[in-house]
Amino acid sequence: MSLNRTLSDPIVAELLESKNQRYALIGLVGGRLSLLAASKKFRQEIGFANTEQLLIRRYGKDVCDELAIALRHHQGWLVDLCINGQWHQLKMWIQNGFGVLYEYGIQAPPEAAVLEVPDPDNPEDPLPRSVLLQVDTNGRIIKVSRSLARFLGQEQEDLAGVDAINIVFRTDIGQFKRLLNQIRFHTDTVEGSFRLRNTQNRIVYFDWTVASNGNELLLIGKASKLHIEEALIKSEERINSILESMDDAFFAIDFNGYISYINEKGAELLGKNSTLLLGRQLWDRAPHLKKTPLFKHLNESKGNGEHASFQWQDPQDETWYQVKTYPSQDLVSVFFTDINSIKQNESKMHHQATHDSLTGLPNRLALSQTLAELMAEDQVLDFRMGLLFIDLDGFKTVNDTLGHDCGDDLLVAVANRLTSVVRKSDIVARLSGDEFVITLPFIADRDIAFNVGKKVVDAISQQPFILGENRVYVGASVGVSLFPDDSKDVESLLKHADIAMYQAKQSGKNTVRTFRQDMSDHLQIKVKLENDLHDALNEDRIELHYQPRFNAKGRVMAVEALARMRGRDGNLVPPVQFIPLAEETGLIVPLGEQVLRKACEWLAALNAQLEEPIAVSVNVSGIQLMSGRLSDTIRSILKETRIAAHLLELELTETVLMQHEESIHEDLNRLHTLGVELSIDDFGTGYSSLSLLQKMPVQTIKLDRSFVADLPDNQDNVIISRTVLAMANAMGLGVVAEGVETDAQRDFLIDEGILQLQGFGLARPMPAEDAAKFILSQQINHPIAHKIVPETL
Repeated sequence: MSLNRTLSDPIVAELLESKNQRYALIGLVGGRLSLLAASKKFRQEIGFANTEQLLIRRYGKDVCDELAIALRHHQGWLVDLCINGQWHQLKMWIQNGFGVLYEYGIQAPPEAAVLEVPDPDNPEDPLPRSVLLQVDTNGRIIKVSRSLARFLGQEQEDLAGVDAINIVFRTDIGQFKRLLNQIRFHTDTVEGSFRLRNTQNRIVYFDWTVASNGNELLLIGKASKLHIEEALIKSEERINSILESMDDAFFAIDFNGYISYINEKGAELLGKNSTLLLGRQLWDRAPHLKKTPLFKHLNESKGNGEHASFQWQDPQDETWYQVKTYPSQDLVSVFFTDINSIKQNESKMHHQATHDSLTGLPNRLALSQTLAELMAEDQVLDFRMGLLFIDLDGFKTVNDTLGHDCGDDLLVAVANRLTSVVRKSDIVARLSGDEFVITLPFIADRDIAFNVGKKVVDAISQQPFILGENRVYVGASVGVSLFPDDSKDVESLLKHADIAMYQAKQSGKNTVRTFRQDMSDHLQIKVKLENDLHDALNEDRIELHYQPRFNAKGRVMAVEALARMRGRDGNLVPPVQFIPLAEETGLIVPLGEQVLRKACEWLAALNAQLEEPIAVSVNVSGIQLMSGRLSDTIRSILKETRIAAHLLELELTETVLMQHEESIHEDLNRLHTLGVELSIDDFGTGYSSLSLLQKMPVQTIKLDRSFVADLPDNQDNVIISRTVLAMANAMGLGVVAEGVETDAQRDFLIDEGILQLQGFGLARPMPAEDAAKFILSQQINHPIAHKIVPETL
């Protein structure tokens, strides 16, 4: 646009007509800066010649050079400077290709860097032409020249001992330190440039020559006359060097898609030589990229002017890159960082997070994700999916006897067998421990899933597993659930298959069961009872009832302690409900300890009131014996309650003694050493043998109630009871008859020589307080006792 049209521009004209403000219009004439017009006030201060010299006289050559550069690039410009001791701010903006200057006074210099313009009336340049700086090898000042001290605004002696980095402009500290390091490896001098900053925040470039005499470094600095354009060229060269040396691919394109700059890595990425790409249209030179997300993201970044960061895979070599775009006024800069190794690690970590480390099968997380995806297929007509929940039978025995290494080998072998009996489309997963799940997508009905379950059982149980030198047989209990018939969500489908598997365990193991709703109802009742049992143990809702045991003369010799649980509703829960659950969950151990302690405390309090002490018998579970802590627990309880050990009798079942003979024998001997009495409960119903009775430290056998029933009319029971009594007498064992309910049973057993009797016909189990009253009344021969126990006893 012409000068005349610019001067006639209303905005420019209004500014130049100002009588109180300093406005000027400048431009480039023949490549040189020129003052074209100025407001009246400004003309009076700077003169009336339209030349560059007026501007240089006013602002100095450095400022005028920078103004010229800004004009060439059509950029605005702003600086704070000191003119004749007064601070001014000089601002320029571009109007129709020319520069409009506005100069106005400011009260105080800002914190930023400023320039000082030499006073034209003072020929002495206030900038130091040369300075000397002497430092030690650590960079601490030894001495400075007078010119440097004057520039810094401090006394020479005050600078001694100061770290020199305090006078170096902060962005040049790295350059200063590099010079100090370089001189250590040179016998002559080294050269470099860095800026100094004084207390008025004035910053000046110096070119330095550094020499060393061993312990001291001498820096000779000359004020730099580098033209700003040269600095820009060096800066651009430095940037180019950085871009070429970095590992990232880089290119910059203009808003029309033409490549303005590209480094060698970027050229390699595009598959061309950089000379063939510069100034060319990106999408023409690399058309295959136009069909990738890169094209979309670059166009979005150009359109919205916002920085973007995304991951992109090169379609040619499948390398993954982290791509970052930086849009500016004219260009979009694009950086490509190779993240292939990161992607590989992510893939590895994802595999580790979703697969079992031992078997390599999908884990619970992967299974849940897969099931959720498959369940989305319920829009497919007649879509059915089977789920098999598999738990190994006998795995714990292998782990306990052969060790965990063999247990791990077994799990790997089981995983291989499971994979071999299913389709490729089926999914075998390991949940935890010895639990596996098989997913059967796209099946017709429940029968197909059930038949696969039977194949699983056969595959696991019919052939042994070879683990080193060992041949091991295990079984599998399998539960089956079906989507969407049994459930429409992942967790419920797994839970229902788990419930069915539990039923398979309860049905004898190594079998298959399909889910039914009543299984879930049963499990909910069981879970509720288990929770109630936990709370009952914590809230002291376990009560003991006592059933007396009489001798042939009718005297109470002992009582059997029987555990009762008081439910949340206040009613008693039958032992047949909570005792098996306690054994299954392991709660029998704390329950048994509570029963033992309460029984011994009750007995100690009662015997303190009796003329002749009685004993108490307590049933002991095999799990309590297997825990290995029973003898220590009883020793502690006997010590606390101060009752004689022989007054505590432990009742053990035949089955426990037979199945765990070796593992519990040592603990039974310790109990015997304590003086505790041991008896076999329900004798005759299990697998007892004479050898067992001889090896075990047992003092008493309890004739099971099934043999007492129908006495004396049933001849088989008569023969069994007489045989047991004869065997016990021969071995020196006591005999207790359980289940005595009639006078005829009582009389027959007494006549045959049974020493002690127990049963509903003699006395029922009673709460602790009633039992204590009953026994006290027997010992003082109270009439109430004879109403309960016939005089003939």
